[in-house]
Amino acid sequence: MADQDRKRKFSGRPDSRMSEELDALILKTATRLFGEQGYAATSVEQIAAVAGVGKQTIYRRHPSKESLFKTVIAELGNSFLRAASPSAEMVSSDPLQALYKTMRMLLDLILSPETLSLSRTFIAEGWRFPDLVNHAGAHIFDPLEKLTCTLLTAVSRAGLLKAGCDLEETSQMLATLCLGGPHQQVLFGRRVLLTAQDRDHYLDHAWRAFMTGILATPVPPPSGNRDRR
Repeated sequence: MADQDRKRKFSGRPDSRMSEELDALILKTATRLFGEQGYAATSVEQIAAVAGVGKQTIYRRHPSKESLFKTVIAELGNSFLRAASPSAEMVSSDPLQALYKTMRMLLDLILSPETLSLSRTFIAEGWRFPDLVNHAGAHIFDPLEKLTCTLLTAVSRAGLLKAGCDLEETSQMLATLCLGGPHQQVLFGRRVLLTAQDRDHYLDHAWRAFMTGILATPVPPPSGNRDRR
């Protein structure tokens, strides 16, 4: 009954609001199926059936399965940036706190079930579809590294870093410690950082260890770090 109602809702030519809802439904369904079944095992026909829409409705928006998967990846990366990017005011007033809060938000995002499912798809099938892995790098990993580097640059301009610090290399190392390590452990099946308190504790320790090496005057984690945006 729910599928029939959905098909009736999206039958005919949708208006702009319905079109946006339909786009979101297709991407949400595709994200779930790609994550659960993998790229090769998921077909456009399956996505259409689960979403309760016609196959041609998908093809009008995404000319191929590869195009749809790339859109899923690009939207995941965009959602990270929308959620984690601090305001210009925060960066200007306290760049170190802005960097910390961004790392904390990104830690939640990369450990979300949706992100982990898609990550497992990359690992399992990347060797067969290298172009899709490259696309993920360009739309997820590269933008996050750029965001980290931008915030670390603001910290440097505030005079808080030691002289001679390579900002690009340092930002990559920071992201690897705060985000890449936990992400990898969970992908390997370790049940770590399951709660917000666990993640707070991990990031506090990782932050102190890293900042001791790069700050001109080491400081504890920024005040109010438990206050999520």
